[in-house]
Amino acid sequence: MLNLVTGATGLIGSHLVEALVVRGEKVRALVRPTSRTQRLQELGVEIRIGNLADNAALMAAAEGVDRIFHCAALVKDWGVYEDFARANVRGVRNILAAATRAKVSKFIHLSTSDVYGFPGKPVDESESPSPRGFPYSDTKIEGEALVWNHYRRVGLPVCVLRPASVYGPRAQLMVVAILRALQRRQMILIDEGEHIAGLTYVGNLVDAMLLAADSEASVGQAYNISDGSQVTWKEYIDALADLAEVPRATRSYPHWFAYALASLYESYYRMMGRSQRPPLTRMLVELMGTDQNFPIDKARRELGYEPRVSFAEGIRYTGDWLRQEGLLGTSL
Repeated sequence: MLNLVTGATGLIGSHLVEALVVRGEKVRALVRPTSRTQRLQELGVEIRIGNLADNAALMAAAEGVDRIFHCAALVKDWGVYEDFARANVRGVRNILAAATRAKVSKFIHLSTSDVYGFPGKPVDESESPSPRGFPYSDTKIEGEALVWNHYRRVGLPVCVLRPASVYGPRAQLMVVAILRALQRRQMILIDEGEHIAGLTYVGNLVDAMLLAADSEASVGQAYNISDGSQVTWKEYIDALADLAEVPRATRSYPHWFAYALASLYESYYRMMGRSQRPPLTRMLVELMGTDQNFPIDKARRELGYEPRVSFAEGIRYTGDWLRQEGLLGTSL
């Protein structure tokens, strides 16, 4: 079986490629011209150069493919809406067109639990998407809508996965960026870090993606994916601080204050025309200041999904990777 993976050099895509190769499946990777492909070459992966705006490259990459795993996306808590729309909306439209033309047997779309709008309460897959004015989550909602539209209109066999906060080896946002903030004594907690982080170890997410790809019952379905744990942000951030042997974060803002402060920062940066990320963003405040609690009962029931890697194991594997990369005991 030939699988096309977009975003194959990213956090999730790279782990997925490795898992597919271990299963003995053929993998074709769509990568940008600037991507580092040494690991893919070592794995014997077929590499196609292109991007989500290049329809010709997408059509060629999808030709003869049995399944497509769409992992590529722009994932940040701050930026210009147009940049997010280019990757997360128009890019999805283009890869869907290529998938439809290639008549793939399954299109696995990686979405996010952020589409629920940070409700701060347990929500299952029946909950409607809730735009919040954050470019990342809003464009992921639009991209998901395109996936469902293709399913209804042309019968493309799709499945949507909505992971919560993904961490593990190679995680830049959820691991390296937090370690950097801890080392600089700049890490801030929201509400003392008491909220559920919704952690999703990358290996557990890959397991869910493979189960969804193999299951006939997954066609036309969406699934929340996480580790199913109640680990809080403080517990997670403290674990990273302990790995790096740096002081734990102690500074905390209440949610209301942090959100107001982030709003002021964002307004100022926009007014000044600054492109760099503000010190605090509204999306980050909502992520860390509301419980990220998304039940995985449906995935367990229909896919047989069961988180294989515990929090303790996930932190240990993440630490092993950080040491291997020389990222512990340094200024990052």
